[in-house]
Amino acid sequence: MWNSRAHNLLNLMTADTTLLTPNRRLAATLLSEFNQLQMSQGKTSWQTPPILPLPSWLQQLWNEWTAKEITETALLLSPNQKSILWETVIRQSPLSDALLQISETAKLAGAAYELLQLWEVHIDDPIFSATEDSQAFQEWAKQFKKICRKNNWIDDSQLASILEKNVASKKIKSPEKIILAGFTEIVPQHLRLLHAFEQSGTELIHYHNHVSAPFAKKINLVNEETEIETMARWAKATYEAAPNKKPYLIGCVVPKLETLRESVLRIFSDVFSENNTFTLDHTSLPFNISAGKNLLSFPIVKTAIELLKLGKNNIDLTVISQILKSPFLGEAEKERVKRSHFENRLKRENITSLSMKKLISHHSSCSYFVKRIQQYLDYFSQLKKTYSMSEWMTHFVELLTLLGWPGERSLNSQEYQITQRWLDLLLECNSLDTVLEPQRFTQAIEWLTRLSAKTIFQPQSPEAPIQILGVLEAIELPFEKIWVMGLDDTNWPAAPRPNPFIPTSLQKMLNMPHATSERELIYCEQLIKQLKQSTQHIIFSYPEKNEEVRLRPSVLLNDIELTSLAELSLSDFVSPAQKIFATHQLDYFTDEMAPPIQTSENILGGTHIFKQQAACPFKAFSELRLHARSIETPTIGLRAIDRGNIVHTALELIWKTIQHSTTLLTLPENELRKIIRTCSEQAIASMIDSSQQRYFSLELERLEKILFDWLTLESERPGFKIAFQEHEINTTIGPIPITFRIDRIDELQDGTWLIIDYKTGKNNKIKNWFGERPDEPQLPLYCLVSGENIAGIAFGKIHPDEMTLEGISRDNMNIKSIKTISEWKNQLHEWKVTLEKLGDDFLNGIAHVDPKEINTTCNHCHLHTFCRIHEK
Repeated sequence: MWNSRAHNLLNLMTADTTLLTPNRRLAATLLSEFNQLQMSQGKTSWQTPPILPLPSWLQQLWNEWTAKEITETALLLSPNQKSILWETVIRQSPLSDALLQISETAKLAGAAYELLQLWEVHIDDPIFSATEDSQAFQEWAKQFKKICRKNNWIDDSQLASILEKNVASKKIKSPEKIILAGFTEIVPQHLRLLHAFEQSGTELIHYHNHVSAPFAKKINLVNEETEIETMARWAKATYEAAPNKKPYLIGCVVPKLETLRESVLRIFSDVFSENNTFTLDHTSLPFNISAGKNLLSFPIVKTAIELLKLGKNNIDLTVISQILKSPFLGEAEKERVKRSHFENRLKRENITSLSMKKLISHHSSCSYFVKRIQQYLDYFSQLKKTYSMSEWMTHFVELLTLLGWPGERSLNSQEYQITQRWLDLLLECNSLDTVLEPQRFTQAIEWLTRLSAKTIFQPQSPEAPIQILGVLEAIELPFEKIWVMGLDDTNWPAAPRPNPFIPTSLQKMLNMPHATSERELIYCEQLIKQLKQSTQHIIFSYPEKNEEVRLRPSVLLNDIELTSLAELSLSDFVSPAQKIFATHQLDYFTDEMAPPIQTSENILGGTHIFKQQAACPFKAFSELRLHARSIETPTIGLRAIDRGNIVHTALELIWKTIQHSTTLLTLPENELRKIIRTCSEQAIASMIDSSQQRYFSLELERLEKILFDWLTLESERPGFKIAFQEHEINTTIGPIPITFRIDRIDELQDGTWLIIDYKTGKNNKIKNWFGERPDEPQLPLYCLVSGENIAGIAFGKIHPDEMTLEGISRDNMNIKSIKTISEWKNQLHEWKVTLEKLGDDFLNGIAHVDPKEINTTCNHCHLHTFCRIHEK
């Protein structure tokens, strides 16, 4: 049906005819049909008349007229120049301080100005005094016009008015015919221009098809996800049944395609997958999605922007991680593993941000990475503070070249197209010198980032039989069958969205877009009518629910017959997850033994070996022999482990100064506080950058209070002196060599020793030392290897909520929180047997999944997907 309609339309054309459409897609389709029509008539050459969208036609008329003009003509601002000029006007306005989002305000103001131009409303109209917003807009618009008049600039919303005057004065040649195809509405300014051509002798033809589709049905589906899936299954069944799989065979119309693009792409890819194979190259599938994405959303462009920002003082670790993992940096493939290790090291050190100078001094194994960054920094250091935008674009290209962007591997087709489009955008930025003064580096980067986010791009793909597109693009296209989704009563027609800067009464009076509910209803009714006229077979669908909200069909579907899934031809579909589950076959193979440790195997871990083996043998094997570790997530400020290390360091420094409990007792409080402050400052300085002065002072205040309370508690003990601090011991437990460090050993009044292990957490109990699988075997180990002189062991619990010295001893120490054990030697023997067994099990490869307490052990473990404990 459409081919005959297209022939009827194209047969109206003469050699001097211009065919205009509302969008590029319809123009391209009609041009293709025109060429095919000429070839079907046996022609080998022919003159192609202008077939193009109306905005492109206006641009073409402007270019042709200005090329002929001898006198100086105005400069036509590009869309980017225009948006930047609007933002500049608003930033310089006295009202800018009250605005939260100037760029968004500029976007709305520019749209309001364009509406007024197209509807031929003068900005001096008194109606703009109605509200504060419209008054502010009026001032901005006057300033915009003043700047344009001063510099002899015009914007595209004025084109039709200027061209109309030149048509009337015969400076622009009028074609024999102008055919308007596929238009739902034409704005007043464009109508006036077309009328001027008509007055000059041009025949004006509004072409519409008045035959409605013989098959039109509606269907209700559970929700939006089901609606997309059903549409995809219908499209696949229709495609497979069609004898001629030509382009534009099937149209899948999605009103909110920009929002739903990724969901639609995912579901269609799943439905069209063959033989359980899936591809990232969607051009190999028989469908094409028309909606593009902004350039900044593509990783290759996002990486380029982040690379350019490396000259900033501090770079967030999340950005550094992305750069280190990115394939779009020089030598990314060669140094992939080294860069991954470097990233993990930064995370382990809890680095949240740092400068590039510090970054490259931090690590030297990534030699190519360091060289690239150093070249960038050398070049960047020579730049001046300000340049014009065109000069900045030259420097940006040079900086990216030094960094090896876009990488060493070959780009695929999509990445290549995206790269070329972004480089074209850099060239377009050269024209911003017209509207922008010289910019600083951060300003230039900001403009480039914004323009990248505004520029919508869709990589080219082969013509496909199935087209997924928005409503306006679908009008008049040659589809044999169409499915239109999302026509519920909340979205079709949509709620009115009048421009906030134009008085609502004016928008209603002139029937501007989105001004009223009535206008939206009439407009959507016209679109439904045109869609019906675009095909022989059309299905409208709507979801019954949006989460918990019940939906109804649009009132515009009331006269369309309801159908059901049983009446539709749908392809079979099983989701990838369902396919995997349906073919599952469980094989049980018990393998709880790892290879025994060989003499050549270097095992590190110290007392951690015994702790992990007691907690879960598989955890000990995985972490200590396979080195399976989670990637740490840095946090702002100090982690719990960092605060613990600071307390350890501060106490070591304090006791180096005090040495003896007698000194602690005789020190005046002010002197003790001075010692605490000095030692605390040194401990914190080792962990916190001095530039974080506010954070430093807060942490110092917290630490001083904790340490003073702890030393007050220590002063109540019977006399002692410090025998050792951070005492290193090398020994063996069974066959396992161990090196560990004891926080502190006190020599008591009778010459015996008390071993103290500082703990800054709250969940450390002495019961964790006992049993066949002790949770905290460290102090029992210390006790075993430190000789007969050991009289007791204790946790030094240093926490604001719990400050105590808790432990056990062989003799009474006159410390309430340290309990005396009568069978001390038996306890030592029990510990020896327990720890040697744990050591033997580890050495012999005992590695079964056996958490001591699943509700506690597994909650603090990151190996769930490795051991699959939950499958048990």
